[in-house]
Amino acid sequence: MIKNIVFDMGNVLLAYTPDEYMKTITDDPDAAAAVLKELFHAAEWVQLDAGDITEEEAVRQASARIPQYADAVRRAMDNWHTDLTPIEGMPELILDLKEKGYKIYLLSNTSLRFFKYKDKVEMFRSFDGFIASAKERLLKPDVAIFECLCSRYGLNSDECLFIDDLQPNIDGSEKAGFHGHLFQGANELADYLKKTGILS
Repeated sequence: MIKNIVFDMGNVLLAYTPDEYMKTITDDPDAAAAVLKELFHAAEWVQLDAGDITEEEAVRQASARIPQYADAVRRAMDNWHTDLTPIEGMPELILDLKEKGYKIYLLSNTSLRFFKYKDKVEMFRSFDGFIASAKERLLKPDVAIFECLCSRYGLNSDECLFIDDLQPNIDGSEKAGFHGHLFQGANELADYLKKTGILS
C-alpha cells in the first residue's frame, strides 16, 4: 500500500531548461553555448550536486576554460534558480495528494543552493521532507540516497512511490524497494495515479 509519494525536482516539479535560461543571461549565442558547455553540461555541475565543490570553485574552473565569457559564467551561476518555474499541473496534483492524506517528499540531485530558494516555491510548503544530494553527499541512482530518505523520515520503502523523469533513477529506486514511475507530464501522472487507485 502506497503511503508516501517521493518526487524528483528538475523537469518533474520545476522546469529546468538551461538552454532557455541562457537567453536571459546573454544575447551572444557564442557566449551562451560556451557557458552551457563549460558550466551546465560540465563535470562541475555534477560535482555541485554531489556536494564535492562550492559554487565559487565551479565558477573559477569554468571561467578558466572560457575566460572571455567569465562574466556570463558568474551571472549564470548567481541567477539560475530564478528560472525554475512549476511544471504545469503539478502544484494542483501535489495538493490533491496531500488532501488524500499522502506524505510528500522531495529527493533530488541538486546543489546546496536548493536551500536558498526552496522556501520561495509555494508547492514545497506541502512537502513533509527533503533530501538534496549535495547535503547528503549522495547522488541518484545510488540506492544509498533512497535508503537515506527512508532512514531520515522513518519510511518503509515498499510504501513509497518514486517519480522521476530519468529511467536510471527509477531503476535505482526500485533496487531500494520503492515503486517507481517515469514522469511523462502531469496529465499522464494523474492518469497513472487514478488507475492505480492512489487518487480516486
